[in-house]
Amino acid sequence: MERPRLIVTDLDGTLLGPDGSVSPLNREAMARAAALGIPFVVATGRPIRWLEVLDGLGSTHPLVVASNGAVLWDLAAGAVVEYTAIETGCAAALLGRLRAGVPGIYLGLETVDGFRCEPGTPTRERVPEQAITTDLLDCAEPVLKLLGFHPDLGSAELTSLVAELVGDLATVTHSALERPGLVEISAPGVSKATALVRLCDRLGIAGAQVAAFGDMPNDAAMLAWAGAPHVVANAHPSLLAAGFRVVGGNADSGVGRRVLELLD
Repeated sequence: MERPRLIVTDLDGTLLGPDGSVSPLNREAMARAAALGIPFVVATGRPIRWLEVLDGLGSTHPLVVASNGAVLWDLAAGAVVEYTAIETGCAAALLGRLRAGVPGIYLGLETVDGFRCEPGTPTRERVPEQAITTDLLDCAEPVLKLLGFHPDLGSAELTSLVAELVGDLATVTHSALERPGLVEISAPGVSKATALVRLCDRLGIAGAQVAAFGDMPNDAAMLAWAGAPHVVANAHPSLLAAGFRVVGGNADSGVGRRVLELLD
């Protein structure tokens, strides 16, 4: 393709190396894009409270797509630009279906300001005692994403089961492989792709002018939408088999190497 007008990348497993940092070469690629006036946007499943890895990178492009497209965050200002929440009635219906249809599931949710989960939830995150509750919806903050954890199911199996249960009530995806399985549930129609469409509309950029990079199923819609989709060599098998261009793995700064080629 011609030089892209916007570059977007996933974080974990894609832009970030195995140690969870942005490599010098990837930083160089981001700075090169910024010098050319090309927005370099991060689109991640991470909530905004987990974006500290991007500290100091706000000059490349201040807007970050977080929570799988539910939030547009201004990294430089430290403020929410827009968000798409799950309606309270819909969230209650989803929780009911999951509890009834997936024995052994533990549930949690992301709000604009934090995280709440049920007692015993097998999450790797250290959860404050006040955020552990049997009444997840007893909070004033908008619900951005529901999370389901299962100690005995992998993420793909759990996601397939949950998608069948919730139907068109929500968007269902996953971005983890290991057990306990983790499924991520957003409002209907919410994805990284839909958030990027709105962002590109703001900027006057067409999807065909976007180069995108990802590694997991929650990147699939974004990659299908972008004009120049790329997956890293360590990507999920479903993405490696989808016909997208494969670049070097995240341990080899594959994103940065390809971006510098595109900008040359």
